[in-house]
Amino acid sequence: MSDESSRIRESGDVKIIDVSNYLGSYAAAELREMLADLVNQDVQKIIVNLSQVEHINSAAIGALIGTAKQLRLTDGDVKIYGLAENIRRTFDLIGASDIIEIHDSEDSALSTF
Repeated sequence: MSDESSRIRESGDVKIIDVSNYLGSYAAAELREMLADLVNQDVQKIIVNLSQVEHINSAAIGALIGTAKQLRLTDGDVKIYGLAENIRRTFDLIGASDIIEIHDSEDSALSTF
């Protein structure tokens, strides 16, 4: 993900990653690195905005779930919002929606922290 396709912003003590377009192999690796960097900075609350994402691969889903599980060990979490219907179906089919919290809006995700 280049600077044109992703950015990190803040809302209080929550970091919000805005991702756009296609989350394929290369972008998934960069997302994983971005999440790892935030965890290494002791960020405990992360929201990932997927409202501009049209496609997502299993590596990206794995990075989101892995980071959520890691943060939960220290009372943190990763939440996502803005999933396209096809991506939401994928999350539901593979059981990812049972592991990672999915919201319809940023405000909804923020309100759960």
